[in-house]
Amino acid sequence: MLDTVRLSVSAEGVKAGDLFKRGWTVVTSRNVHRVDVWAHCVMEGVRLAYGAGFGWMTGEASLPVLVAGDNSVLLDWGQCQKALDFIRDAAGEAVGVKLPALDDWRVTRFDAVWAWPVSPAPYIGALRFARLPRTQARGYSTSVDWVTCRGHRIRARFYDKGAEAKHAVDLPARLERQVRPRRETVRIDGERLACGVRDLGASSVKGLLAGTLADLGLDKPIPSVLGLKGRLVQAHGKRRGANLFRVLLEARAFGGWPGDVSRQTVARYQRQLRQADVRAVSLDGELQALAVG
Repeated sequence: MLDTVRLSVSAEGVKAGDLFKRGWTVVTSRNVHRVDVWAHCVMEGVRLAYGAGFGWMTGEASLPVLVAGDNSVLLDWGQCQKALDFIRDAAGEAVGVKLPALDDWRVTRFDAVWAWPVSPAPYIGALRFARLPRTQARGYSTSVDWVTCRGHRIRARFYDKGAEAKHAVDLPARLERQVRPRRETVRIDGERLACGVRDLGASSVKGLLAGTLADLGLDKPIPSVLGLKGRLVQAHGKRRGANLFRVLLEARAFGGWPGDVSRQTVARYQRQLRQADVRAVSLDGELQALAVG
């Protein structure tokens, strides 16, 4: 349910010199405006950082690695809670002072993940045609990433976990939604997701993933190219609908959008598909819908 998580909290009574004595790496950076002192260490798989100038502690880890020693494992919410507690406890042990309770920490990053026991390849091919709002798709042989138009940060991924892990896994088809709650507005059923650890729960993670499924068209059966002509003609008229259908036939032959088509033209085709209530297009026959259980 959760993979990488980064938590942060105000840490009082911590001194960079004391952290250095405890084995932390302390780095001083200077510029014309100020001097910053940062301390870094790794404690039992948790990557920790402390900004001495503003007394702020961060801890980041892969929760499946903390719990099971394997990044390919999909955790339930109870296991995620135990891993979050572990991050807080590891940070307290590393700094040697009492830190606030976990509910008082902030979430600065979390990667929500769901998985299915289906072959990822047909879905990866279909999702090359899908788009998330304010992102652009990047297709690879074993994944599709949606990156923000500004900053080019990955917002979501659909990928083959077996190919990434280089060994067989029980649930190879993975959807990952990467969230920075302080930098982006995330709404679940119309309500904005707050930044506190207390605001992050199983229902909010599932709601976020279900919304991403819907945005990508994975919550409904994905139609094949050959079955789309009638829908496209009905939505756009005979001429435009037939032209878009021919483009999709060409994309089917290439395994994705042709390389000589500009980004602006691809965006126009994607917009026309969404206007016809088509978000993803299968190159291998109709695909079953996926759901967050």
